[in-house]
Amino acid sequence: MSVPDPVEYTAKIGAVLDTVRRLLDSGSRADLAPLARRAVDDIVGMLEQHGDLAADLEERLDQAVALYARACAARPPEPGQLADWVLEAAFSGRAVAVADFAAALGAGGLARMKSIVDEVLRVKQPEKAEIAQRLQEEIAEASGDVDGLVAILAAKPPRVDVSLKIVRVLRAAGRHGEAIAYAARVLTPQRAGTRLRAENPRAEKPPTEKPQRAEKQQRKETPQQAEAPHKEEHSISEYRERIEQLIAQKEAGAYREAAQCLKKLRTLHKQAGTAEEFTGYVAELVNVHRRKTRLLAEIRSARIALPKG
Repeated sequence: MSVPDPVEYTAKIGAVLDTVRRLLDSGSRADLAPLARRAVDDIVGMLEQHGDLAADLEERLDQAVALYARACAARPPEPGQLADWVLEAAFSGRAVAVADFAAALGAGGLARMKSIVDEVLRVKQPEKAEIAQRLQEEIAEASGDVDGLVAILAAKPPRVDVSLKIVRVLRAAGRHGEAIAYAARVLTPQRAGTRLRAENPRAEKPPTEKPQRAEKQQRKETPQQAEAPHKEEHSISEYRERIEQLIAQKEAGAYREAAQCLKKLRTLHKQAGTAEEFTGYVAELVNVHRRKTRLLAEIRSARIALPKG
């Protein structure tokens, strides 16, 4: 087979993906999942045969996978078959996120994935262990299994970013008391104090306030009042959500904008006195999206330090 012209092939596959995207955006009732999947498989095959085209096709592959996820959500295929495809793609080293396919997989597909991943970890297959551990975490998160996700995270080697994620998971589940208790128990005293103030800003006593008065005032507050976040926390949350939305687009321009949002997020964390949390967030972000070379390049260009190793 002759090597295709990189420009010509990239334009051809780009036209296919643009067609699928336009149809999805228009709300077409056509089942576009097979076409999107063929595009993914075609790009993967081209990358395997002609590695010299990788620089041109990696971005197209990310776009194709994202469109396949959208097409599956619009017209879900058989959950078991989709679960097998996602697992095969993940174990083949492709950048496939369980969350992107969660809606189409449903409870049945996620349960099948969990069963297979648990078995891989049980029999201890070294070549698959790292990916299986990542999938186990993603499946628990996509399934809404808070206790399972916390247990998986807690079993990891102690790191600040992991502890902070546990706090965020508990907060997102509305389990604010557990989140505060965990932060106070696991994080350093200084770090725990920062998180406690973010979770319960009124709990921090003014220097001139007597302890008895502060304690009495806290008893009068409703749980909602006690847990109202700082304005900085709200802004941080908004930026993080925006960054995830941009990355999900899997396009060079969106990656560039996400990197700029990271710079603004870094400033907000510095102003809030939570710079360490930003470092943990970046480490987690890079771990999840480590195969998105274009995204990592944009983050470096924005002069944001990436974690080593």
